[in-house]
Amino acid sequence: MLADLAATRSNLARLAGLPMEAAEFSHEVHAVLARSLPFDGWCLVGMDPVTGLRTAQFSGRGTERTAEMARNESLMHDVNRYRDLAVAALPAGWLSTAHPEAGRSFRLNEILLPQGFHSEIRLVLRDQGRLWGALVLFRESAHRPFDDRDVSTLSALADALTSAMRAYPVRALARQGPAPGPGLVALTPDNQLVEATPDARLWLDDLLPGGEDETHPEDVTRVLFDAAHAVRIAGAEQAATCIRTVSGHWLRVEGTPVSIGAADVAVLVHRATARDLLETYTLHHGLTDRESEVLASLVDGLAGKQIARKLAISLLTVNDHLRSLYRKCQVSGRDELFGRLG
Repeated sequence: MLADLAATRSNLARLAGLPMEAAEFSHEVHAVLARSLPFDGWCLVGMDPVTGLRTAQFSGRGTERTAEMARNESLMHDVNRYRDLAVAALPAGWLSTAHPEAGRSFRLNEILLPQGFHSEIRLVLRDQGRLWGALVLFRESAHRPFDDRDVSTLSALADALTSAMRAYPVRALARQGPAPGPGLVALTPDNQLVEATPDARLWLDDLLPGGEDETHPEDVTRVLFDAAHAVRIAGAEQAATCIRTVSGHWLRVEGTPVSIGAADVAVLVHRATARDLLETYTLHHGLTDRESEVLASLVDGLAGKQIARKLAISLLTVNDHLRSLYRKCQVSGRDELFGRLG
């Protein structure tokens, strides 16, 4: 068993940063996990480590109730919410009719059981106080629900899967075709789409991994729902994140409050700028504060000497920071870096 877990961890860690297509990544993760922990349905998501908004999704035979799952996670008290597991002693937890709080779980009684899933196990992907994503597995059998042993198994895989998901958005990936234009989706308080422009639908389609992955168009609307819920809960003027699409483009998702007919939130979707991506690259690549300042100066078009003057450091120090920045971003220089940010 220990040898199998070690092999699974190694295979998951191997995926970190590999320039693979989304469908291949989904297939590899599913295959590796299935060798260590049997399941009937699954969903793996990436999250913005600052805002908590969803940035990626892979799934197979997962729950079909996307809007209700989003509402359950954001607005209800339930067992093993991601935000609760993120600060728990163990990053994983199970849920079934045997759970002591099963009776109060809307997710179990109103979403999972009606779809034939008798148990669920969740693992949050956390590192250095930040949440990078989550894995959810489902089982149909009422006679072999997930339990504490499965929690231990899944917890042992957390670091390796976190590394793979953290590196996934910023991996080397050539862009395919032109990016869609700006789009807009208008949502009612119960997350009904009352307006979705053609370009917005094109962006959403570009979030589907394809291949053997079974993520459906309705599933990826979760990025809209999460942005809308963040606006409603915090009363903020905007809730935003950047997402790497399947074709390699960078998408900016921005939720903002509106009062247009029945809609209370509009979600704008458009191509992200290099400046939009500064925080994403800083966090996903583990850049230092000074390296982040150098990156911002590069994006502003400054040359090495200008960066040195701006930051009041020597050109030699600037070059040291550039070498470290390029190494962490796995690029050979400025041109390749801008190619990733473009």
